[in-house]
Amino acid sequence: MSTTSTYPLRQIMHMDLDTFFVSVERLLDPKLAKRPVIVGGSPFERGVVSSCSYETRVFGVHSAMPLRQAFRLCPQAVFLYPHFTHYAEYSKLVKDILSDIAPQIEKASVDEFYLDLSGCEKLKGNTYDWAKDIQKNVNGETQLPLSIGLSTNKLIAKVATSEFAKRSEAKSYKVEPGDEAQFLSPLPVAAMPGIGEATEKIFLTYGMHRIGQIAQTPVQLMTRLFGKNGKTIHQHANGIDLSPIIEQREQKSISRDHTFTEDTFDVVLVVASLHRLASDLAEGLRANVVLAQKIGVKLRYSDFHTVTKTASTCYTNTTQEIYRIAEKLLRSVWTRRQRIRLIGIEAHDFIDDLQQLYLFGEDKQKKEGTIDSVVDSIRHKYGDASIAYASHLVH
Repeated sequence: MSTTSTYPLRQIMHMDLDTFFVSVERLLDPKLAKRPVIVGGSPFERGVVSSCSYETRVFGVHSAMPLRQAFRLCPQAVFLYPHFTHYAEYSKLVKDILSDIAPQIEKASVDEFYLDLSGCEKLKGNTYDWAKDIQKNVNGETQLPLSIGLSTNKLIAKVATSEFAKRSEAKSYKVEPGDEAQFLSPLPVAAMPGIGEATEKIFLTYGMHRIGQIAQTPVQLMTRLFGKNGKTIHQHANGIDLSPIIEQREQKSISRDHTFTEDTFDVVLVVASLHRLASDLAEGLRANVVLAQKIGVKLRYSDFHTVTKTASTCYTNTTQEIYRIAEKLLRSVWTRRQRIRLIGIEAHDFIDDLQQLYLFGEDKQKKEGTIDSVVDSIRHKYGDASIAYASHLVH
């Protein structure tokens, strides 16, 4: 079924950073090159595989497998704890590179991007050649291996990457306009994005093993089996996907401030207010699932003279780390013997908090992060006033 006669022609590129966590670990430690590597933690602890190198997959290891099982299958592998901050930094680097190249970008996950290259042929020439140039550019600047797929929509481009580009020497694959349904037809049902194990079992029960069989099934039967989602599955099986590139607007900064009821000299009151602001700011960072590298403090005196100062830190969103930095900044900017009218705190230079996304993390901030998570959950259930750090309270 051709999609070009009914729907507007687009040129969508899908980019996948191959074995991303492992690839970053190898950049950090080149001795890991060509060795079997499993990222997830110790094989003697409870946990699952976050990422594994191709050298381990020949032994049957795959993502989400229990680490102990992975060890039984491939005991010679190097087992590593994940370094989420490094992964987020490299992901941001790739996003920044792409933002300078392509007009529209969607970051689908930490290691997966969609680019809308539609209408750029007049400027860039052959779109597929340009897509391969983008691939070379990203690889050259980051040294990360990656695969790309190109087609008229996101679904086909993703399948082109996962089913063909990753297995090709060039690590790239293009599906021509009008060939979408024919491209999908011989592929197994599980190859279609959005088809999980439960849905796959239903199709197999009905004798549908290939995507082409789904495409030929009456849409009425599909809606009877899967409700409203049945129509979407039927369209996808026929190579039709109208979903747009969604560009997330990244928040540049998060700030909190407090104006005192009366201008004050009270050091205890000012410090307690700063700690409360740090707690609120850290909670905002965690709610947005980001870490901040820079923390700033703002101090406004009673004559409205305002002083600000910023310091860099390791990426963080824990209350205590943010407060430690803010308290040092406060001491350095509070230099006048004058009453304070307002105090504020700000965080910027963000990366994704992959530790929170993957539900396990690095030991460095684990303890403080656990405390913050408990505080967040209590406030979410019982309200912001239900719990506070003792340092917030002024008698």
